[in-house]
Amino acid sequence: MSRSWSDIYKTEWAFKKLDDVLPDAIAELPRKDVVRDFYGGADSTLRRDLLCLVPMEVRPLGFNFKSLDRSFKRSSIEVLFEFRKLVKKYQYDTAVRLIHQTMEEIHELQDRTTSR
Repeated sequence: MSRSWSDIYKTEWAFKKLDDVLPDAIAELPRKDVVRDFYGGADSTLRRDLLCLVPMEVRPLGFNFKSLDRSFKRSSIEVLFEFRKLVKKYQYDTAVRLIHQTMEEIHELQDRTTSR
């Protein structure tokens, strides 16, 4: 029995960081790989997420994707990964409100961990 991507985000990935699902050695992925690995092949879902994130006047920490880019840097993949988890937990309106706070918390935790 195969599991839906919604189920994977809600349960299996809900408490994971990007580093848990994407090897550290990967610094960038082509769009088609992001769609396959993080969206179950649903390019329309990625486009919907990007429509929420790209036009933001102040973008979430780490999100440096531009509309014409053909690939995603690791930091942008992390924002998409966290945004998708928020969407699955709360729906789009709340996810848009919470993504800045979520990414700030992740970066603060990373800074504390690396400064030790």
